[in-house]
Amino acid sequence: DNAMAADGIRQRSRQFTASQQARNPFHNDGDEFQKIIRKGPIFLAICLLVGVPFVLFNVMRTELKGDEIKWKLRDNFGSPRADTSQYTGKLWTTEQTLGRTLLGETEYARCDVHSVVSEDHKSIVNDWIFLEERDHVNVAVYTKGGKFLLFQQRKYAIPGVTLSPVGGFIDDKETPFDAARREVVEELGVGSRHTAQLLKRETKGKKFSIPVGKIKVDEYDLAIGDVPLEEQSQWVFLGRYRTAANRGGGFLYTYLLVDAIPVVESGGTQHYIGRGDSEEQTLIFMSKDDVASALLQGSFQEAKWSATLSLSLLYMQKQEMNTQRQ
Repeated sequence: DNAMAADGIRQRSRQFTASQQARNPFHNDGDEFQKIIRKGPIFLAICLLVGVPFVLFNVMRTELKGDEIKWKLRDNFGSPRADTSQYTGKLWTTEQTLGRTLLGETEYARCDVHSVVSEDHKSIVNDWIFLEERDHVNVAVYTKGGKFLLFQQRKYAIPGVTLSPVGGFIDDKETPFDAARREVVEELGVGSRHTAQLLKRETKGKKFSIPVGKIKVDEYDLAIGDVPLEEQSQWVFLGRYRTAANRGGGFLYTYLLVDAIPVVESGGTQHYIGRGDSEEQTLIFMSKDDVASALLQGSFQEAKWSATLSLSLLYMQKQEMNTQRQ
């Protein structure tokens, strides 16, 4: 009887063990579990081979079009990333740009770190600091009375007092020339004869408002700064220039307005209250010789201002020489 009871216990024990093995695939004297453990590195390698490229692909995706490689930044493992939330200007990208990382931004400026491939495609620079800034204009204004209208003022990044021409950012849906004409009216209250006629017709005593032209771009998708035909007797486009060749800083569009006349009340006088930035500015009148001397003395303490006035004097000198030859 005792032997039969022991046999029954052993049989029930084997049945219980078998049921447990069926439920637990890792329990088979450790064989299956050991097999899984041995296969672990293989599974890990497969995950790395598949997962890492997937992550990299979604962080920085490439699009091949002919011989060009265009890179697009992406965040959150695949969701397209908005290039900016505040900066409203264009972002600079060429065939050498591999990617960009935002450091900081405002509505008018933005600082990034670019990854840039060398021209020979043999090396990559991953710490290329690049400053975006909205394109802007400078205007040298020369009155019918033979004087340049200039400002004496202070600027945050300039020590002491400096001389400067009129300038400002180009607004959305505004051509560079439209911005130049607007800045001159807003800050000085002067303009061309054609501008005076437009103001009489369009503003009716209200805020400066003149219909803007259609924006035209060149092969680099940069705005063209040409002067409309009806304004060419007094306005001169002196060129578009990159502020910093390797670090950005936006593009400067330079202009010269000659024979400027008042187009609003008190325009072109020290009594005129400008509508531009809330900066303390003193209006001064300088002859061509005075401006040339001030340039040589470094009184225009920003390179863009010096370039605008220098180009203006050079253009006027050339025109005088052409007149004498005739």
